[in-house]
Amino acid sequence: MNAPDTAFHLDSTGDLDGLDDFDVTQSLTSDEAIAAYINDVISSGDQPLINEAIRNVLKVKGVAATAEVAGLTREGTYKALRASSKARFETLAALLDALGLEIRVQPKKPAQLV
Repeated sequence: MNAPDTAFHLDSTGDLDGLDDFDVTQSLTSDEAIAAYINDVISSGDQPLINEAIRNVLKVKGVAATAEVAGLTREGTYKALRASSKARFETLAALLDALGLEIRVQPKKPAQLV
């Protein structure tokens, strides 16, 4: 049995004929799809991934308009959602609210309990 080749890493499909890089924003075509995407990412607890997901939704909905509704500047919004940023809860909540989303808490299923 051959060991898997771990020397090959595919960072982009741009060099492969007939394959394009996946763009999640093309799948965010409804409020329900956006909510499911954000919920799934938030459940990961990964702050950089959460920031990226909100940035992706903002690309679809419009950064400047959403930031204005949230009471933030466009520049401040980009700064808060950098991968290295630890955005304040109030900032994320304001952006999600401006996007027409709400944050909810629900009990974990028994298999998810720590």
